[in-house]
Amino acid sequence: MKIRRFTPKTRTFVLTAGGFLLLALLLTLGRLGGGLPSQSREIVKSCRDRVRFLSDCGWEVDPDSEQEQIIHIPETFSPVYRDYNELQRQQGYDLAEYAGQDCTLYTYDVTGYPDESQTVLANLYVFRGRVIGGDIHSTNLDGFMIGLK
Repeated sequence: MKIRRFTPKTRTFVLTAGGFLLLALLLTLGRLGGGLPSQSREIVKSCRDRVRFLSDCGWEVDPDSEQEQIIHIPETFSPVYRDYNELQRQQGYDLAEYAGQDCTLYTYDVTGYPDESQTVLANLYVFRGRVIGGDIHSTNLDGFMIGLK
């Protein structure tokens, strides 16, 4: 059996090249496996998870009021959508990262809101089981819209 010895220069080159290849492989797998970026670490795969998430944000909601619909995030944002995304960005989300994708919008009745003359709803945008945005808003004509956090 013949043992081959590498010079220090060759060994450094092989280790450096191997490191770059490993880094490239990890970055490629990360892009392929993840698909799209996710600002959120909040996994909300069930109604219970979503209600707990909203509770952690300080909002009480009625789980029985849950409504679900598929929403298409446009590839090009209108001025209104850009303004709405600015609200999302202020709370650490960015819907622009999901442009052209479908996500699920979950809506809940907020309970215990101090002004009982207003109907207040909580929206959660969820992509692949993770929160990617949301808001709390009043349905009144002179209502409001604020971030989740």
